Amino acid sequence: MTAKVIRPISILNLAALVAVGVVQVVLFALPAKAGNFEQVYIRLDRLAASTTTGGMVCAQADTVGTEADVQVTFPTGFTVNTTASNWTVTTTNLPSGATAWPGIGTASAVSGQTVTFPSSDMTVSTLYCFNFSGTSTLTNATAGNDKTGTVTTRTSGPATIDSSGYALSIVSNDQIVVTATVPATFSFALSGNTDAFTTNLSSSSVVSTSGRTVTISTNAASGWVAWVRSANAALNSASTGASIATAGSVDNAPSNLDPTVGYVLDVDITTDSGTGTGTVTQASNYGAEYNGTTAEEGGTLSTSFQPIAASNGTTGGDVLTLTERAFISAVQAAATDYTDTLTVVAAGRF
Repeated sequence: MTAKVIRPISILNLAALVAVGVVQVVLFALPAKAGNFEQVYIRLDRLAASTTTGGMVCAQADTVGTEADVQVTFPTGFTVNTTASNWTVTTTNLPSGATAWPGIGTASAVSGQTVTFPSSDMTVSTLYCFNFSGTSTLTNATAGNDKTGTVTTRTSGPATIDSSGYALSIVSNDQIVVTATVPATFSFALSGNTDAFTTNLSSSSVVSTSGRTVTISTNAASGWVAWVRSANAALNSASTGASIATAGSVDNAPSNLDPTVGYVLDVDITTDSGTGTGTVTQASNYGAEYNGTTAEEGGTLSTSFQPIAASNGTTGGDVLTLTERAFISAVQAAATDYTDTLTVVAAGRF
């Protein structure tokens, strides 16, 4: 039997073997690895259970790579529409500091809970976002917390570049109904409570009073109506028993006192407020009777309320001017106590 010769290993050979081993260890210790996004989130447009919703996908790349697509995997229990063409996207109304996701477009594929969208190369540490349609795409799961999914970017290989998980919460109702009350407002003011004729009454010309104003403000959506009522429908003298009766009749047309003897009321729209929505008018049965156009005209006074003007909307201050006019005969009894009392009212049409 031939004896087996065991040759000693030289120090140089041993060193070479060790070196090779070290190189092999180094090579196997540095494989290519996918990374996690610096941040990723999905904001759904609705969080209500079983509700159709769109949403926003945002991610901040961490790993250098050339992205070809992004896959969004929705949590179990969500209904994912399987028609890729329904998953359209936009890049408007993005969060402050975010950039439109490069190369994003309508989904290219849907498989199970995963929707794949095209993508272009992303810059590391830049926050990119896009919105997906809320029409025929995603329907929320039942209510509950910790609904988890993933967002993954891939190369054209495909190989994963970055991938991170996310979590959602679904609730039974995600809306707050806000209610409020705006109280009704209405203000009414007379500029004075007496109104004397500027000169003595005459049989040669029509004489008028100085006039008094009515100011009305209201937030009534349908505006307001103002009315007037005369105590006597005439100027009466208690000392003589004489009267100056109102002229004409209530017929939606003012009366002319020259040469007709009588006593009338003219109502002018002095201010149609620019604040609010209302327009002041003196339409038929709403003030046409008192819409005199000359210094001799006015409407017939009545002992029952008659409308003198109206507005059809809100106002910050409409102003009417009420002026009494009179024309007498040469034989009207002399007296200093001719008088009448007008009651002026208004109401908001809420």
